[in-house]
Amino acid sequence: MLGLVLAPVALIVATICVYWLLRLFTHDASYNPGDPTLCLLISLAVIPCLFIGNRLVPHRDLMEEQLSEGPDRSIRRQVVPLFFLWILFTGPRLFDWAFRSFGEARRWRGMDIHSCAAMLWLLISKPGKVSFDDMRQQLDWLNLDAVLPDITRIPGIVFLKTPPPGLSLTQDFRDQVRSEITR
Repeated sequence: MLGLVLAPVALIVATICVYWLLRLFTHDASYNPGDPTLCLLISLAVIPCLFIGNRLVPHRDLMEEQLSEGPDRSIRRQVVPLFFLWILFTGPRLFDWAFRSFGEARRWRGMDIHSCAAMLWLLISKPGKVSFDDMRQQLDWLNLDAVLPDITRIPGIVFLKTPPPGLSLTQDFRDQVRSEITR
């Protein structure tokens, strides 16, 4: 919801930035600012282009690149244009984030909680890997193929492909679940 509330505000800020840049750079010979109506129409026409550009421009984390690659002087020349693009694309990215969040919530809501709980109980009760064959034997009522996509969304579940393939829990997740159970 936050993304849907903030995205229009970000789009308005981006439109205002484009409007004033157009006014600034479309002046006549006597340096009078550009026509406000034309600048406003162009600014409004830029909004759909922002959504298209958001899909085409790669999402980069300059701070992460700077820390991993060391100081690079060419990055400094890219900072101002990329910062401007970041401001322009904030609205479309907030809309994308909001719609992805709604989709993720819908997937979590459709999850088979009882089957996942049974699998988690089985995994927590065994010290190591539990093969898929053992799961089918011990949870014979469970449709394993249907619940595997749901169980993959739970952080701390490890898929082990070495024969025989199966599932296990990370030690941190195992400790966290045990601490919650003993409360």
